[in-house]
Amino acid sequence: MDDGAKVSFEQDVKPLFLQFDRDQMLFAFDLWRVADVRENAEMILDRLVAGDMPCDRQWPEAQITLFEAWMKAGCPD
Repeated sequence: MDDGAKVSFEQDVKPLFLQFDRDQMLFAFDLWRVADVRENAEMILDRLVAGDMPCDRQWPEAQITLFEAWMKAGCPD
């Protein structure tokens, strides 16, 4: 991702979470709702880095970097 590129939840972050991921986490929060992901972003990032979220696979480093960029940008819609 270019340093000058804007990152958004709808365009960049939400598509990273598959329907299966969403279904598995609905008991706690909705991975397709920006407010829920924003509120839980630190915990989500910790689990992504640890490799135990999503529960069925590890994200490639590029996807984790994109999620971090979204957080650093202030978690925009």
